[in-house]
Amino acid sequence: MKKTLRYNYRLNPTPEQEAKLVEFGATARGIWNLLLSENMRRYEHDKTFLFYKDMASLLKDIKTFEEFNWIKAFDSAAAQQVARDLELALKNVFTKGRLQRFPKHKISYKKKKRHNDSFRAVNNSHCIRIENGAISIPKVGKIPIILHRKLASKIKTVTIQYHHGKWGCSITQEVECKTAKQVLKTITGFDINSKQTVVGSDGFVVDNPKFLKQSKTKLNQLQRQLARRTKGSNRWQKTKQRINKLHGKISRQRLDFAHKISRQITNENDILVFEDLNVKGMQKFNGSMVADNVMGLITQLSKYKTELEGKLYHEIGRFEKSTGVCSECGQHHVLTLNDRNFTCTACETNQSRDLSAAKSIAKTGELDLIAAGIVARVPPTSQQKSAIKTKVFELSKFAVGTEKKEAA
Repeated sequence: MKKTLRYNYRLNPTPEQEAKLVEFGATARGIWNLLLSENMRRYEHDKTFLFYKDMASLLKDIKTFEEFNWIKAFDSAAAQQVARDLELALKNVFTKGRLQRFPKHKISYKKKKRHNDSFRAVNNSHCIRIENGAISIPKVGKIPIILHRKLASKIKTVTIQYHHGKWGCSITQEVECKTAKQVLKTITGFDINSKQTVVGSDGFVVDNPKFLKQSKTKLNQLQRQLARRTKGSNRWQKTKQRINKLHGKISRQRLDFAHKISRQITNENDILVFEDLNVKGMQKFNGSMVADNVMGLITQLSKYKTELEGKLYHEIGRFEKSTGVCSECGQHHVLTLNDRNFTCTACETNQSRDLSAAKSIAKTGELDLIAAGIVARVPPTSQQKSAIKTKVFELSKFAVGTEKKEAA
């Protein structure tokens, strides 16, 4: 089985290339706004939308008019990708089970005071390639690239974006997943909370590094400095860029931390069980703490890493009780956020709130996977008996097909 992944690299364009990238990003934004306006006009007229084929034909037809010469200078395949993105955004609005609003017009650079537009180029006929430390982009040329890791496979698409004062590209490639493991020897539940980033049912604990809090003093200093500047002046722009770069540093620290933790727990376990957290709802009560804890990011990274390694990832239901559940007898307790430890009222066992929740998540996940027929408990062999006591599972075998069942 193959999986499409993104690999991010830093770009060092020349001033001429940078101007071209800014222009192409603005063109992609203009095409989005043009096609969205046409869809809105069409819907008001006859309650229908334009989809990819119609939008691609429209772009081809309007190129003949003088008013739309700016589209001619843009890569035609990249323009078609904008149409595909808009089609997906329109379909998601009317898809059941998704909470996505109707797409909006993208705001111009002059109003947002930054050029963070992006565009996506497609590798048709091997037009995108990396040679001699540079990546070739259609109608832009060869841009120097910092290739800190080798390519995994053939390039499919490249997304160019200016983010936090740096140019970068996101390259999509197909990666071969490892064969699914038939015997799974460890199952671990993970509780994610605001105090510790991750607490595992096997005793694994990672504290929240709080990168935003570490840079809070410097950030407050720059924000006060910005307030004293005349808005729009050169010194105001320089301070604004320094704030943007500091936010970029914090973002990269969080991403690096999440990658390292997700890789560690994926390597050490065969079955990973997480909670389906409502991170957006949690941010309403404690936004800065939740955002600084990369809660949702760790689960996303762990999910695709387990698929690559041929292991198993599972999420228990959002409304399953885990906090306050005794890990010994299963008694439920009502706890406040300040109660980090509690004593069970039934068996009188004193235990950690987070460790008990992680063990409860592991038990619930195990029951879900067995009930869904994804795994089955098997008796340990004589060699396994002499080692540390671990639960051993085996992937279920089916009469039709070789694919695994997915958890509901």
